[in-house]
Order: sequence, then C-alpha cells, then structure tokens
Amino acid sequence: MTRRRARRPPIDEYKKLVAERVEHLFKLAEGVFRKSPELADRYVQLTWRLATRYNVRFPPHLKRKFCRRCKSFWVPSVTCRVRTRPDPPRVIITCLRCGRITRLPYGRKGAK
Repeated sequence: MTRRRARRPPIDEYKKLVAERVEHLFKLAEGVFRKSPELADRYVQLTWRLATRYNVRFPPHLKRKFCRRCKSFWVPSVTCRVRTRPDPPRVIITCLRCGRITRLPYGRKGAK
C-alpha cells in the first residue's frame, strides 16, 4: 500500500508565520543585546535565513537594524556609526564590524 501525504498549508500561511517569527526574533535580539551581542547577531542570522528560504521581505523598519554584509545587529555608537549629510539629504550608517557603508536618502524628492 502507498502512504498518503499530508497536505501542506498554502504558501500564504507560511509567509505569515515567517513574518511573525522575524518580528519576534528582532525583539529578542533587542532585548538580549546588552548581555550577549553574539546571541543578538545569531538571532539576526536566523531571521535572514528564514526570510531568504521562504522569500519574505523584511519590513523597512527592520531592514535598518542589521548589516547586510556581516549580519550583525546594529545599535548606534556600539556596532554602527550614524551620520547625516545635508546635500543631498541622506543618513550614512557605517558598520563598525565589517566597514560596510549604507546610505539612506530622506526628505521629499524635488523639495528644496
């Protein structure tokens, strides 16, 4: 006799579950950073792996909390340096572990 396979839930359910898990792991990383920065980095690595495996995008507020190169959790003045530039208006974030520079524009386009 052949065995019947259990039906897998729809992909939308997986994506919802992964999105909740990503949010939860970032909250854990924020809470544990002072005691163990390595554990916070591990949480970020886990979220990255989950999001790439299930093709889930990070929300914009979470994209700016970790380095995309070394996957370290960013805390300003501890693991990253944050600077602003007026012209063109942008925020420059430098990872203090790997040296990667991230430039984020701000302000409205065309407004002077």
